[in-house]
Amino acid sequence: MGRFRNGFGIGFTTIIMMLVIVVFTTLGVLALSTSRSDEALSDKNLEFVSDYYEAEGKANAIKAKIVSMQRAGISAGDIANSIEGVTIHEGMAEYAVKVNDKQVIRVRLNMVGTPEVESFSLVNISDWNPSQPISVWEG
Repeated sequence: MGRFRNGFGIGFTTIIMMLVIVVFTTLGVLALSTSRSDEALSDKNLEFVSDYYEAEGKANAIKAKIVSMQRAGISAGDIANSIEGVTIHEGMAEYAVKVNDKQVIRVRLNMVGTPEVESFSLVNISDWNPSQPISVWEG
């Protein structure tokens, strides 16, 4: 009596199971590497935000000191001499507070009348040097 095989043999099922295991393992490794890179990025973001808010607090403290000194009737020259990093010319007080090695917050106050903030901006102070030039196809 002859035996007939219906369906797939055990070898085919084993190969499919091995492929499924390889796919799941690959997806697991990719998920792990993505989560590690996300953690590194969030740590850098946390460091920048902390540094920025610390510098912003210092900039606002300097502004408050300038305003209080002006309201007390202290001259612009004396204000500039008493607060380090502050320059005053043509009715404008300017100063910068370091955020990190590459950025500063630059503040410009209009000293005419009641002091008002003219600009409060984050400025890049480092030169940009690309490490690798981008090759562009020229046709």
